[in-house]
Amino acid sequence: MLDPSNNLLVQANPPFRYLKQFNSEEFAKKASCRDRLRQSDTRWFPGDYLSSVFARELCERQALPFKEVLESFEFFACVRNRIRSKSVADLCCGHGLVGILFAMFDRDVEDVCLLDKVRPPSFDLILAAAQAVAPWTEAKIRYVEAPLKRALDHLDAGTAILGVHACGAKTDQCIAHAISLRGTVALLPCCRQHRLHPAPECLKNVLGADVAIDVDRTYRMHAAGYRVRWDYISPSITEMNRVLIGRPQPQIDITPDTPAVASAGQ
Repeated sequence: MLDPSNNLLVQANPPFRYLKQFNSEEFAKKASCRDRLRQSDTRWFPGDYLSSVFARELCERQALPFKEVLESFEFFACVRNRIRSKSVADLCCGHGLVGILFAMFDRDVEDVCLLDKVRPPSFDLILAAAQAVAPWTEAKIRYVEAPLKRALDHLDAGTAILGVHACGAKTDQCIAHAISLRGTVALLPCCRQHRLHPAPECLKNVLGADVAIDVDRTYRMHAAGYRVRWDYISPSITEMNRVLIGRPQPQIDITPDTPAVASAGQ
């Protein structure tokens, strides 16, 4: 039986970082609501912070489901300080809110690529809300309609990869793209394919498939020269709340400073 004092369990149930009002019991009950935002939902986002002002604009436009707002904000809060890149790509982005948050709040970010096969109407509503409160946002953003397998055609080396809606094996494709670019990667895995994923069966049986698959992903990134961290967003938003963050470590050049000794007779 798991010890409730175990540090892993404490880490798996963190408080809200950005939208701290949802740390109260009353607000937390609303966190997993899948209903679309309504104008009356502005009451859940009081205050003058940019995050609250933006959230109220999203409510006014009924831009997306309530849960998606909290999930995006808290994922952003979790990974923001570990993403150090002028270019960020939100892959399988759907409405693109996470990428938009990087464009809005991170002054060091210059280019945000939002990539998905189809650009949904909700993106335009969210971008309009962003422009209303943070007019510098739109110039940083480009929405690319393309399949995930073609993502590298649109990204430069060193681009940081985000995967919040990369379900199942798409999370693994995001990892592969990040490794190809030598970019930081931050993921919120979901819908893991328990039978199809190549993680060892013994780990799936002992640890449970969800943990085993993320352990396998961690080892894959580690083998590629990444330092990996596990973090979490509040489980009141979603039970699939584990965040994987991988950062490439500097590659050591072991090439000798002097040329090899010439063989005899040369």
